[in-house]
Amino acid sequence: MDNNDHFIVPEELVTCVSTGASPSDGQLTALAARIWRDVAAHRSAFSWGELPAEACERIFALRSAALALNGT
Repeated sequence: MDNNDHFIVPEELVTCVSTGASPSDGQLTALAARIWRDVAAHRSAFSWGELPAEACERIFALRSAALALNGT
């Protein structure tokens, strides 16, 4: 469990929404990993770090994180 797992609303989301700033690559990746752990971990035998770049679970999590952080 990383430091962000105990927050109900991920810190990256709070930071981007409250400041209106564009997310960094690190914030996008961290939120995507959190989404994957919270939602899709039971459907995949791979941990986030082992998912291939083209895995649909990884793409879905990254797109969801981008939508949440950018608002579009």
